Amino acid sequence: EGSETRSSLMWETVHIIQQMGDWKPRYVIWENVKNVLSKYMVGNFNMYLQEMAKMGYSNSFEILDARDFGLPQARKRVFTISVLGNNPFDFSDLLKKPMGNIKEYLLSDDEVGEQYTIVSPSMTRKIDPRNYDNNELGKLSVIRNYSFTITCNQDRCPNAGIVKRESGSYRLLTELECWRLQGYLDIDYLSALSKNPGIPGRKNSTLYKQAGNSIPVPIFESIFQKIILGQTKQTVNHPA
Repeated sequence: EGSETRSSLMWETVHIIQQMGDWKPRYVIWENVKNVLSKYMVGNFNMYLQEMAKMGYSNSFEILDARDFGLPQARKRVFTISVLGNNPFDFSDLLKKPMGNIKEYLLSDDEVGEQYTIVSPSMTRKIDPRNYDNNELGKLSVIRNYSFTITCNQDRCPNAGIVKRESGSYRLLTELECWRLQGYLDIDYLSALSKNPGIPGRKNSTLYKQAGNSIPVPIFESIFQKIILGQTKQTVNHPA
């Protein structure tokens, strides 16, 4: 989603809490693109924090990267956690894990239909086989160790990255691969597919959009492990 849409949702969060009266949620978790901290958006973001503070919340935020939570996806997002009371959330001791092997997330060539092969001249001329470690505007990056940010539309350039087939051609990530790179199990994807089957032999824009709009599962798991179970780097690595 664009930053304008996310900004409106940010204020919708404030309005919902205001309408709750005396009852308020203990935790409010908000995820946004890094651009929310840019000079064009940070004023609005700071106003959001001020409004949350007026309602009795202590705010803290941090840029979290999915690669630090086990997923081979370069996805940096601003996570804001507001805690009711005077005990702000500390991001420094969240449980993290080494980045997984991208090969375990990608399908084999014979599992991927030809609809994912890049054949359009307007796309093929943007492929840079030497481009692995940055996602340049106007270029299609070949995935090596990790993908880039999963978006709602994999036909866009730049996108999350492309895969080289054994034949030498290049293909897009499939919907299932995008779901895997967001931390979902295959059974989760299959459940969503059963509700949104799309057209056989064509890419499924609904499932791409759901993946792009999602939040990496392991990041939420780490946050909830701390909030609900009290599990942090210190308690897990150094048990009492």
